[in-house]
Amino acid sequence: MALLAVAPCFADTAVLTIAAGTQQRTWTRDALLHNQRLIAVTVEDDNLKRRLTFQAIPVSALLSGLPVTPDSTATTAASDGYVSHLPMRMLLADRADAPRAWLAVENPTAPWPTLKGQDIGPFRLIWTVPPAGQGAAVNESLWTYSIVRIDIAASPAERFAAIRPAPGLPADGAVMRGFATFQRVCFSCHSLNRVGDANLGPDLNVPHSAVEYLGDARLAELIRDPQSLRWWPNARMPAIGGKTLTDAQLKDLLAYLHHMAGRKAAAPAKGS
Repeated sequence: MALLAVAPCFADTAVLTIAAGTQQRTWTRDALLHNQRLIAVTVEDDNLKRRLTFQAIPVSALLSGLPVTPDSTATTAASDGYVSHLPMRMLLADRADAPRAWLAVENPTAPWPTLKGQDIGPFRLIWTVPPAGQGAAVNESLWTYSIVRIDIAASPAERFAAIRPAPGLPADGAVMRGFATFQRVCFSCHSLNRVGDANLGPDLNVPHSAVEYLGDARLAELIRDPQSLRWWPNARMPAIGGKTLTDAQLKDLLAYLHHMAGRKAAAPAKGS
């Protein structure tokens, strides 16, 4: 008796969770694809470097009813361990004359393009920006992808005392400016003084600061083009260009790292 060939059926397990305080919401991909706020959104994609159209929902709609404030921070966690800290004020914005955050949802029957061979679905943040003026505030670090969870909490500076500079420094000085840059650009992959949400890259201060073993020039070269300093096929650190990190901001970042080299946490015990 002939057997009928049956194509295997795989359940879609993709879910997105948003947590704020004691409240937590979870959506399946199918539920988001049938959300009444889902529309076609065309953007100049800062990751894929071209104009693309996605099915997306305003992030502000997903946050509606949750205990969030404009001064809090959204920490997005990706399936590969990448973490991004985003200002809640930007995610809550819902006006045509300001940058607007959208959650793009990938339809499994129409997969998105890959990024350097990597799948970036099924959930990612995309941004629409006004024609002029405020678009510069949305740099590539805000276009997070492969998101599985978003946690709303205090800022990293409030949560992790060990990354704070010494008290009393000028708020507009190089070290404090560099501290803000560090949280935006580096803290997504690196810990500092053994604290942080991510461990994709090495700690930048313990047991030795990156500015101590690389020096300013080499560290700046590594940030701008990691493969020019040490090449290997499976490298994950991207080149960080001037749109995300200006030369002035890079100089401030180095000032912060030099400052924190004098504020090290205890190194882990050998073998731990």
